[in-house]
Amino acid sequence: MTMKPDPSDLPTLIILTQREHQRLKNQARRLSAGTVPERDLQTCRSNWVAHLGFEAFLPPLLSAMDDLLDRLAQGQSTEAAYEEVAFQIGIYQKGSWGFLRHFYGSLNPYVDRWLKVLPSYKEAFTRRHEAHRKLSVAEQGALIRAMIAAIPNKDDPYRLRQGQQGRAIPGELETPDTCREQESRSRAQGTSGQVVDFQSFRNRRR
Repeated sequence: MTMKPDPSDLPTLIILTQREHQRLKNQARRLSAGTVPERDLQTCRSNWVAHLGFEAFLPPLLSAMDDLLDRLAQGQSTEAAYEEVAFQIGIYQKGSWGFLRHFYGSLNPYVDRWLKVLPSYKEAFTRRHEAHRKLSVAEQGALIRAMIAAIPNKDDPYRLRQGQQGRAIPGELETPDTCREQESRSRAQGTSGQVVDFQSFRNRRR
C-alpha cells in the first residue's frame, strides 16, 4: 500500500508557499535592477539557508548567489550574475510547485481561478496558526520544512527504487536533478526564460 501525505496539509502549504514566493519575487525585482548592496546580498543568502522551505531546490540558488558575491569581491562585471540569481529564484519557485503537485496532486480544489486560496481554507489556516499573531518568516519556513519532512517517500519521490516488477517509474514532474537537466537542455537550445546551464553548478558554501 502506497503511503501518501495528509491532504489536509496542502492548503497550509499553498498559503505559506505563496507568501514565500512573493518575498522571493520582491527580491528578484531588486536583483534584476543590479543595485543590491553586498551586505544585503549576504543577508539574503543567510535568510535563504535558514528559512526557505523547499531545501531540495535551494543549492542552485545558493550557487548563483555565491558566484555573484565572488564577482563583487573581485571587482568583475556583475550584470549577468545578478540576472542569474533572479533567474534561479524562478527555478526554485517552479520546483516548489512541482514538488507539491507531485506529492499532493492538483491544487485546484483549494484555490480559485486566480490561484488565491479559497476563503474557507484561509480562515481555517488563520484559526489554527495565526489566531493571535501572524507567523514570522522563520516560523513559516520551519512549518513548511516540517510538513515536507513528514511526507512519506520524499527521499525517493518517484519510487524509482520500488517500481512495479522491479522497474524504475519515470517521474512526471521534475526532481531537482531532472529539473537541472531539462533546464540545461532548454537553454542550450536558446529557449528564452526557461533554463540554466546546470553543468557548471558549483555548491561551494552549502
